[in-house]
Amino acid sequence: MKKWKLLALVVLALALLCGTAGGGEILDHYEGLTTYDNKVYALVSRGIDWMNYSPSKIVEFDAELKELRSLELKVGEVEALNSLNLALHDGKLYIGSIGGTMGGENGDIWEVDVASWTARQILHMGDSNGIYGLAIADDGTAFFLTGGYDSSWDYVATLYVTTAAALSAGNRGTAIPLSGSGYSWGIAWSEFDQTLWVMAGTELQARSKSGAPLKTFSPYDLGNNISTIAVLEGRTGLFYTASDYVTTSVGRITKAGSSYTVQRDLLTNLGGGTAVFAFKNNSDNARVLLREYNYGPNDIVYIYDPDDLSLPIINVSDWASNIHAITTLGRYLYLGTYESYASGDPATQLSGEIIRVDMSNWPDWEEPKSSDSSGCDSGFGAAALLFLIPAALIRSRKR
Repeated sequence: MKKWKLLALVVLALALLCGTAGGGEILDHYEGLTTYDNKVYALVSRGIDWMNYSPSKIVEFDAELKELRSLELKVGEVEALNSLNLALHDGKLYIGSIGGTMGGENGDIWEVDVASWTARQILHMGDSNGIYGLAIADDGTAFFLTGGYDSSWDYVATLYVTTAAALSAGNRGTAIPLSGSGYSWGIAWSEFDQTLWVMAGTELQARSKSGAPLKTFSPYDLGNNISTIAVLEGRTGLFYTASDYVTTSVGRITKAGSSYTVQRDLLTNLGGGTAVFAFKNNSDNARVLLREYNYGPNDIVYIYDPDDLSLPIINVSDWASNIHAITTLGRYLYLGTYESYASGDPATQLSGEIIRVDMSNWPDWEEPKSSDSSGCDSGFGAAALLFLIPAALIRSRKR
């Protein structure tokens, strides 16, 4: 049996043996963040444990992290469950959901009109098809990745290319079957390069806006199996992590015309739960953030200048645990987390939270703001191993 399948089955067994969250409380997990009209919008996936989900919700915050509005993604009996993906276009939020437990996907896409603060399901995929990736280009071209695991933990994936307007009307667009073995499935759109990056199992693919294949990067090219990806805003290429589940390395791919250059192993010997994110700071400088998940109260967080990885600008281990999403507004960097822990009790996993960091005065930061926390036992904490494994599975991210 392949190592990744064995890992998935071990995690599944642990989750079943350890039970559910303490007392059956609902835990909130921040899976996506974006900003619009000087406000922060958070996608919150909610569940008692890895098998029992409540409707996801969108929460609106002001820059000070004061909660302004909250909207549950539920209309009648229709619910968005286990939502992992968030995209923004033309004043509307688009949310992709797995639809329940991995291995029993029944996913959908929802649309939230920020002005009217209303939500509706715009696309339902049906059995064995969760939404594992969602992105929208500036011109409205929309991409989403669907798939599901069968009884042998093989993943069957399809990439769809459509428009935001068509998607809003329930039109899936062009279907492009994908193949590949491995656990990492997700997408990211580079507006600068006009390139769609697709994690397809163990490999990474570059595709055109129409979805046509441009270049495939194997684990040999990358330094290991693809794990997570992050596009640099306003600059060519992307950063990626490659992993064998035990150790992780960081690499970069740049594009010039139709040629690609891979710089592998720029950073090495990071933990197996390391993920990469990219953002611009308040001075409009590109930055790369690495979070090394430690299966406990705090990640190790490194922030680098992408052109100089010799020494991190920031190296801290007291910000947050299991960071899943980031965004910026003004001088603040916001971190959305999957979990937190009670002070002095590292064994008690709580609901996730949002952390706000003042980028103008590194490394000072402000106290976290979060939804109400509730406890759970080690069963859900063990299940988080699956949720970590990357931006589609982890961040799917299930992660």
